[in-house]
Parts: sequence; structure tokens; C-alpha cells
Amino acid sequence: MTPTIWVSLGQLSTLLIGSLGIGVALLNQRRQLNAQMFIEFSRRFEDLLRLFPTEAWLANRNPTQPLPPPSQELTDCTLYCVQFIADVYYLRKTGYIPKSLWVLWEREIVRTLSGPVFEREWTKIRSEFSHDSEFLRFLSALTHRKRMAAC
Repeated sequence: MTPTIWVSLGQLSTLLIGSLGIGVALLNQRRQLNAQMFIEFSRRFEDLLRLFPTEAWLANRNPTQPLPPPSQELTDCTLYCVQFIADVYYLRKTGYIPKSLWVLWEREIVRTLSGPVFEREWTKIRSEFSHDSEFLRFLSALTHRKRMAAC
């Protein structure tokens, strides 16, 4: 082999190893961003949960619990929760949330929205989302799927 071939092989090897290093760094960065997103959205959800009246949240999760009386606080908290769900939905739709993470969140979204408190309060806040027919179709499909699974 001539020295020129050795130099070419060395350059090619350097290029391949550098490309592999960049690929690994990009994968690590994506995983780190996904972890940060999960942590941030979990924090936002916890903040919403603290705002939500405890008896209403428990009644929403357990249909044997009596429904709390309607209140502006409950309506506001429901609006905040649905807006949070809309934010997460559009992040997923634009590819910022990986499918594996979305599957976990979607299950909880369905469970929450299908509860009696959210169903009652939804009738009061639905008009706030009337400009967003795509999101309304998404919510309708989710709750319809839950009702069909319950039958």
C-alpha cells in the first residue's frame, strides 16, 4: 500500500469516528431534553393539582364519591387543566414529545377527562376552546374511546 492510501484511510477513519461521536452526542442531547420536558410538565401538573380542590379531584377519580357543588374555583381549575392538556397535545403533535412518553400521559388524560367532575365542568368551559376544532375532536375521540372501553 502506498502512503497516500494510508493517509486516505486515516482521514476516512477520523471522519467516521467523528460522525459517530456527533451521533451519540445528539442522541444524548435528545434524551436529556426529553427528561427535562418530563420534569417540567410533571411540575406544572403538580402545580395544577395543588390548585384543584382535593375533594373534587378525588370525586373525579372515584365515582362513588359525592360530587362537590359547582363553584367558580372548580371551573377555573378545570379550565387550567384542559389548557395544560392542549399545550401537551400540541407539543406531541409537532413532534416534541416522544410517543413512549405520550402514551403514558394520554392514559392519564383520558382518565381525568372522563371523570364526572370534568364532564360536568367541561360544559361550562368548552366555548373557550371553540376556536380549536382539532383539539375538540381530539378530546371527543379520547372520551368516546374511554366510554366504548367501559361498555
